[in-house]
Amino acid sequence: MSENSATTPANGISYNKTQLLVILLTPLIVMAVSSWLYFSGVLIPDGQTNKGVLLSPVLSVTDFGYPEPVITDERKWTMLQVSSDCKESCEEQVYVQRQIHIALGKLESRIERVLLTQDADITGLKQNYPRLTVNTTKESPLSKQLLDRVSAEDLAKNPVFIADPFGNVMLYFTNEHDYKAQISDIKKLLKLSTIG
Repeated sequence: MSENSATTPANGISYNKTQLLVILLTPLIVMAVSSWLYFSGVLIPDGQTNKGVLLSPVLSVTDFGYPEPVITDERKWTMLQVSSDCKESCEEQVYVQRQIHIALGKLESRIERVLLTQDADITGLKQNYPRLTVNTTKESPLSKQLLDRVSAEDLAKNPVFIADPFGNVMLYFTNEHDYKAQISDIKKLLKLSTIG
């Protein structure tokens, strides 16, 4: 019995040292592995959930000929449709944007619709869509930076740009993006944002 009692404390001390070593090394190992994963890029997801075309870095509403936005409590998100002339395909896109706006339900009050066009003959459009703000210009107000970043092909498809209340334009849709794709992205932006 005396032999067993003599060896027990030594085993206990050894066991305590092992426990202490594990406790001390665990955070260091976790930090080392997480740093390696972060800096190596391993396991970073390459998928995306947005359906529209992301603009990175973002553009500004000033690239569309607008002045620098004044930030107020009434400032809203903007669906900014760009169409050089508003004929049949443009009017279809205006209709889709109105339907999306209505479908937003309680989020509807946080967003406004704007059409930027060079077409002077839009009387019928204003009558059919009274909540649509129409800005007509004689010449294209689009900046060189915007023209460099968005292809001429996409600009010909009546794109709808999404701008936040601070005037940052981060996303756009063309007529190739269906109703569901557009409303999914817009709802996601509005739900994740506390501004506007």
